[in-house]
Amino acid sequence: MVCRRRPQPVLAALEAIATRVALTVNRDKTDVLRLPEGFDCIGFQFVKRKSPSRGKTTIDIFPAKSAQQKIRKRLKHLPQEFVDMVNPLVTGWVHDFRHTNASQAFRRWQCVVTIRFRRYLTHRSKGRGFGWQRFPNSKLYAMGLVYIGSGLLEYTAKPVHGGR
Repeated sequence: MVCRRRPQPVLAALEAIATRVALTVNRDKTDVLRLPEGFDCIGFQFVKRKSPSRGKTTIDIFPAKSAQQKIRKRLKHLPQEFVDMVNPLVTGWVHDFRHTNASQAFRRWQCVVTIRFRRYLTHRSKGRGFGWQRFPNSKLYAMGLVYIGSGLLEYTAKPVHGGR
């Protein structure tokens, strides 16, 4: 919960409501902190800061570092059919975080995916190095690797909700 002033009265009210509905508040997981420091919740990071364009304070939402690490670990241990396995994994992650301020995370994630795919192709062909010249980005995308650098994915069919 977010409070403008002191959190103790709000925390006491929350505990009272929880006891009325036969729930308990876990004091080990409940933490009082300042919003500019930020906090992580279910894979998202919430941070209060000044908007560079408008100058007003807003709450920005980003993919949490733990969510980014988790998706990298899943990519690291994928079987050999790289593109078929990576594309659904990547598009699902992008759809989860596309409504946040995730452009930096998407660019970093795109670099991780292309580097791993390039290493996989180089290793498979018993080559040396990273394969930058042999497998440029355009060739990787022509092979079917999804591009998420902007966070916007191309849809092949029209949306169900009848958007323009």
